[in-house]
Amino acid sequence: MGHVHRKRRRSKPQLREAGRLSRMTSAYLAAEGFDGQLLEELRRRAIAPLATRGRLLICDGPAVPSAWAAYIWYDCLELPVASIGTAAKVLRDIQRNWAMYAPLHHRRAALIQERLPHVSAKPIVFPAVAPTAPLGSWTLLAPDRLLAAAHCSAPFPNGEVAFIEDREGPPNRAYLKLWEALVRLGRWPQAGERCLDLGASPGGWTYVLAKLGAVVVAID
Repeated sequence: MGHVHRKRRRSKPQLREAGRLSRMTSAYLAAEGFDGQLLEELRRRAIAPLATRGRLLICDGPAVPSAWAAYIWYDCLELPVASIGTAAKVLRDIQRNWAMYAPLHHRRAALIQERLPHVSAKPIVFPAVAPTAPLGSWTLLAPDRLLAAAHCSAPFPNGEVAFIEDREGPPNRAYLKLWEALVRLGRWPQAGERCLDLGASPGGWTYVLAKLGAVVVAID
């Protein structure tokens, strides 16, 4: 009798090739200098990090809103990557746009990022609408393992919004905070609208509102 050759059935070959290992469901990137506050906030919600990489706290369970996280990664995947080329291909197979977070293995991570499509990080001229294209985030857990999240909490690399600053008009740098809040909200006061600025001194936020054409009542 002849030998019967049975073909193995393959499902989702790209994911098999990528070597999906597990889900570390969520990760929280602390705002610069606020690692301790983020850790305490998660502790109060009974969330204990499985691992940390720089300011990134990797946790089990679904992501929760966080006041101290600058950026949240949803539904993370941990993937084995044997080479720089493999890592870049794995990420490209998931989606186009990726932002790198590399507190460790920086040189290797930079070589991987170079093989990914360029993501513009040009400073924003306010007022401007936030980017709409999906932007994922990734980091190297080890030279041969990466953590990636295709969906994150903001369309800005590592949650950081950069602006072309106004260095002449505003009385202080607080105006940047309001710029960022309005861009994230996707709305800002229109000409003729009335705004109330409580605790207005030294006037950074009042300056922003007046520059937009709003009628501002500033009280301090």
